[in-house]
Amino acid sequence: MEYLQQLIAEMVSDLQGDIEIDEEFSFTYQGQEFSGRVYERFNGHIVVAFSAEVCTTKMGRSKQDLINRLNGLLPFTVFKVSKSNNGEHVISATHSLSVASINPEQLMESLDSIVFQVGEQRPVLSRSAELSPKVEELLREDSEKRRITRTEERISDDIEDDVDDLGGESTSATRARKPTVRSNDVSTSGILRDLRRLVGLEPVKVEVERLVAAREFANARVAAGLPAIDQSPHLVFTGNPGTGKTTVARMVADLYKALGILKKGHVVEADCSKLIAAYIGQTPIKTQRLCEEARGGVLFIDEAYGLTAHQHQGYGPEAIETLLKFMEDNRGDIVVIVAGYPKEMQGFLDANPGLRSRFDVVIDFPDYATDELGQIFDLYLEEFELTLTVDAREKVISYVNSLPRGRGFGNGRAMRNLFNEVVRRHAVWAMRNGEIDAADLTTMRAEVIPDPGTVVSAPESGGHRGVYL
Repeated sequence: MEYLQQLIAEMVSDLQGDIEIDEEFSFTYQGQEFSGRVYERFNGHIVVAFSAEVCTTKMGRSKQDLINRLNGLLPFTVFKVSKSNNGEHVISATHSLSVASINPEQLMESLDSIVFQVGEQRPVLSRSAELSPKVEELLREDSEKRRITRTEERISDDIEDDVDDLGGESTSATRARKPTVRSNDVSTSGILRDLRRLVGLEPVKVEVERLVAAREFANARVAAGLPAIDQSPHLVFTGNPGTGKTTVARMVADLYKALGILKKGHVVEADCSKLIAAYIGQTPIKTQRLCEEARGGVLFIDEAYGLTAHQHQGYGPEAIETLLKFMEDNRGDIVVIVAGYPKEMQGFLDANPGLRSRFDVVIDFPDYATDELGQIFDLYLEEFELTLTVDAREKVISYVNSLPRGRGFGNGRAMRNLFNEVVRRHAVWAMRNGEIDAADLTTMRAEVIPDPGTVVSAPESGGHRGVYL
C-alpha cells in the first residue's frame, strides 16, 4: 500500500493514518472531509473506497427516489444511506477504485466528482420536510442540467491539451477544443487546400486525397444508379508524437462531413484512460458513454495500443469489444481513428480479429525533416510577430540539426518546446539593464538560443494556446 499512501498524500491535505487493508484513514480534499478504506473483494481484487458524508436527515419516499435516480445517472459517485443512532439516516457519497491500476488522474477525477455531488445534492437531501413531487422533479431537472454542463466542460478540458504540432494556417478544425457540431458547411476543396498548406506530411496528404477520391467515385456511382462500393471509413494513424495526427484527424472529420459520411463532423479526442475504468464492470459503460459522445462524428483514440497492454488487467479487451460492437451497430454514424507508434499499432490490430477488418487503411506520419522543423519554428515567430538576427537563425539551424531522431522524437512539439525556451531566455536578456529596449520587443539575438545538444524541457501545462500546441 506504499504507492497508494504516497499517491493520496501528494494530492490531499492532512492524511491521517497508515493505509492498510481493512484499516480506515481520513483526509481533506478541496475542503471536503473524506474517509477511506482498502479491502479485498471476493475475486481477489484489492479496492480502495472513498466516502464523504452528505448530510444526516429523515428519509422519505421522494428523497429515496431522487437517490435511486442519481445512482442510475452519475459517473464516479454512488449515494448510500445508513441509519444513525437517533433514528435519522446518514447519506454518504462514495466511489471505489482498483488499487492495482489507480493513477493520479483517476483519483482526482473520482474525488472531484464526489466533492461536486456532495455540494450539489446536500441542499436537497438535507431538507427536513418531504418535498412535493412537482418541486422534487424541478430540483432534479435543475441538478441534471448543471451536471450535464459540468460534464461537457470536463470533457472539453480532457480532450484539449494534446493537439499534435505541425505548421499550417489556423482553421476552425485545428482550433476545436471540445466536441461541438459545426454550424457551417466546409467544402471538400477548401479542406484539401488547408491540408496542402500544412508543413511537410507529403505522404499523408497523398493518402487523404486518395480517400476523398475513392469516396467521391463511390458517390458518383450511386448517383448513376450503380451498386455502391462500401469502404470502411475507420483509419489507423501511425507515427511519432508531434507529427500532426490530431490535426489531420480533425480535417478528416471535416472531409467526411462534406462528403456526407458523417452528420455532425465533430471530434472527440481520448486516450486509453478515457475508455478504461478502474474497477470491474464499468469499462463497457465508460467506453459506451464516450462512443455516444462521438456519435455523428469522429472518435480519435491516441496511443490506442494501450488497450492491449498488461497494466489494464484485462479491462482493455472489454473496451475493444464495446468499441467494435458500437461501430458495428452504428455504421454510418461514427468514425473511429486510432493512433500510435507503428510497431505497437500493428500489435494492437492483431489483438482482436475484428480490428483489422474494420481498420483496413493505415496512414503513416513521417518525422519532419530539418528544414520542415525550421518552417514550424518560423510559424511560431510569425504568430507572435518576432524575428531573429542572422546569427540567431544560424544557431537555431544548428540546434535543430543536433536533435536526436528516432522513436519518441517530438517533431513539432520539439519546436514548441524550443520556442517557449527561447522566449523565456529572451525575456531575461531584454531585462538585463532593468528596462526593455524597443528593439528587444520583436528581435531575438543568438545569445538566447540554446546551444546545440542542449536538452530543452517541455513547457508546463496552461501555456499559450497557439494553433500548434
